[in-house]
Amino acid sequence: MAISIALLAQNVDGSGNNLLYGIGTLTFSGNYVTGGDTMDFTTVAEKLGSTQIIQVFADSQNGNSGYYVPVAGTALNNWKLKAFSGGGTEVTAGAYPASVTTDVVQITVAARKLQ
Repeated sequence: MAISIALLAQNVDGSGNNLLYGIGTLTFSGNYVTGGDTMDFTTVAEKLGSTQIIQVFADSQNGNSGYYVPVAGTALNNWKLKAFSGGGTEVTAGAYPASVTTDVVQITVAARKLQ
């Protein structure tokens, strides 16, 4: 797996009536695949406290000119994350460039509370 998700339990807020929110950090290694690399939320579902993710936002926290677009999956283990250069071109398939592996990318996850 080329994208790992770090999510601390203290960064999850379940104070709302219907939704949970969590903030995590992504680490990239290995190779990027055209169309987006896989994000597997089964690795953090227990900390998140939900198996029903509604929305994910990803953003560079250190001013990288590139950007990231999460693509909803049909299950927790098949979400995708597309990576783009500052000019809007998708990162080329192959080894992740240093602009991605050295970036600090945080995600905000909105998930449905399990009742």
